[in-house]
Amino acid sequence: MLVSILYMSRANVPFDDADMQELLREARIRNTALGVSGLLVAKSGRFMQLLEGPAWSVDDRFAAISRDARHGDVKSLVREDIERRRFDGWAMAYRSLEDADVEQQEGFSPFLTGDMDFPRAFDRTSSAWLLKWFRSRELNDA
Repeated sequence: MLVSILYMSRANVPFDDADMQELLREARIRNTALGVSGLLVAKSGRFMQLLEGPAWSVDDRFAAISRDARHGDVKSLVREDIERRRFDGWAMAYRSLEDADVEQQEGFSPFLTGDMDFPRAFDRTSSAWLLKWFRSRELNDA
């Protein structure tokens, strides 16, 4: 059985571009090994992530994120059973890039630029609506 979890959290520590690149690299390795795909969006000290894959893998990743001291206010927004994956691989989008080379990193997503839309089967779901809401809002660090 495949499941999907969409959650939101707040960073407890500052993340600069180098930290975000390292997070992207580590997460791609770990998530690929666990069979987890999805999308992580980060801006203004907040994260919203959709994880999908086998239930045990997704639940394990979400539990680890909930325990991670770098995250606070971790809230699960949507958990649902899915018939098939809606994201190939795992990607991350984040704002405030200082180095255009970061955009060339494997797994970097253009989601926050508004140039990326979702597959039709996913676009009308609660998770897609919440991700688009997150993209369109100016969020405060505090």
